[in-house]
Amino acid sequence: MWNKDKSVALSIAVCFLLTAILTLLLFIGPWVVKVWLTEYRGMKAQSPVTQNLCTLFSLCFYPCAPFGYFTLYSLLRLLFNIKNEETFIMQNVKYLRRISWSCFAVAGITLVGSIYYLPFLFVTVAAAFVGLMLRVVKNVMHSAAELKAENELTI
Repeated sequence: MWNKDKSVALSIAVCFLLTAILTLLLFIGPWVVKVWLTEYRGMKAQSPVTQNLCTLFSLCFYPCAPFGYFTLYSLLRLLFNIKNEETFIMQNVKYLRRISWSCFAVAGITLVGSIYYLPFLFVTVAAAFVGLMLRVVKNVMHSAAELKAENELTI
């Protein structure tokens, strides 16, 4: 039967999988973009458009990668705290804050990239929306952590 422990374990496993995928993409990302453009979009491999799109991918992806790692690290720390029954603590508020700022940083980077490749605007909007949602969750978590700390002081 599905329960909270299995859900947290699955989330942790997915975070580790995404970390591996991100690491793999650091090495083969430009090649994947080039294959996608040539094999699935029908562009010539040596055309200036293909070369420019591969360069643009690199200029947006590589600056975003550290924020991806930082997000995954913070998310793993948050999940391990939840696994250890430490949900409403200020440390988790800090992790949610970090994740939201990482989302906003990615939104800023891809916003600049969307000047040259309009579909990056969808990534910008999605990252900004996730960042905003995490800020709301962070504020709720902060209030809950304060309430918990206040209740612990009550006899």
